[in-house]
Amino acid sequence: MSSNLADIDFSQGLRHCDGQDSLYREVLVCYLDQFRPLLDMNTLLTDSEAARLQLHTLKSLSATIGAAPLSKLAAQLFVKWQQQDEQQRAEAIRQVNTNLALVNGQIENYCNNVNLAD
Repeated sequence: MSSNLADIDFSQGLRHCDGQDSLYREVLVCYLDQFRPLLDMNTLLTDSEAARLQLHTLKSLSATIGAAPLSKLAAQLFVKWQQQDEQQRAEAIRQVNTNLALVNGQIENYCNNVNLAD
């Protein structure tokens, strides 16, 4: 289940960047800069607005890079955030972070192994 949520379609992400390898790699590096530290549980649980902003950003950027399952997971959490209690939110954040760590690893592997023509 976790690996399915961490799937990345790199060819789709590349299409979102108009097929420009260097631009796509730059987007991936920015994604890692933003999300390598994962989501901060304490911040998200204590600041609902920060949580909604982080989840929306994760949803959007994950879709852009081709990580559709993680994007959908973040979108679901974003929509349900206000209706969930703290324990449900914490569990959801743990699930997102588990899959986000796997996505980050795939991005790092992709960036380290893909050679650019330019």
